[in-house]
Amino acid sequence: MQGLSKKSELLFISQEITLPDSGVADQREVNLPLNTLERQIFVVTDIQAYVEGNVFSQTTAVPNQDVDWSWSISSTNLDPLLAPGATGNIGNPRVLAAGGARFAIGATSGDVLQYQWGTNDSTTGTPADYLGIIATPDFFIRGQFLNAAGIGDATLCVRVVGYMAIASADTYAALVTQEVNSQ
Repeated sequence: MQGLSKKSELLFISQEITLPDSGVADQREVNLPLNTLERQIFVVTDIQAYVEGNVFSQTTAVPNQDVDWSWSISSTNLDPLLAPGATGNIGNPRVLAAGGARFAIGATSGDVLQYQWGTNDSTTGTPADYLGIIATPDFFIRGQFLNAAGIGDATLCVRVVGYMAIASADTYAALVTQEVNSQ
């Protein structure tokens, strides 16, 4: 990419956030050790995210109920009233990846995955040249879990992969301005 000079090998940043069974989004700010005086940025090459918890099945859940969750990874603090899944569908350029799923727990016929979605060019496990750039020294993980099936809390597990780079002065100014103005 023009205007960027790679300064590190791939870095892996892993985080977990407990999602209470409330349907209200929870958020965590993750700090990056960026040196702003040197115009250091973080180039995101891959994002992997999944929700874990008790097995969503007829044996552990109340039958005929739904279990759903959504998540997002962004370079800015997003509107807390938006569901994490909605943030990836509203065209926000600062959302690096978003996803979610919904299961229906059947009475006798088993579990049915009603839908599952995610940002197409991320959560692949295969690094790309570029998914996004974080120019300010933090990013945000948001998750939401809604469970009518009596399962309890879930955990959102996220791994962000990328490398440190130095941006030219004009590129750095444009990146920081975009992040700050989109808040």
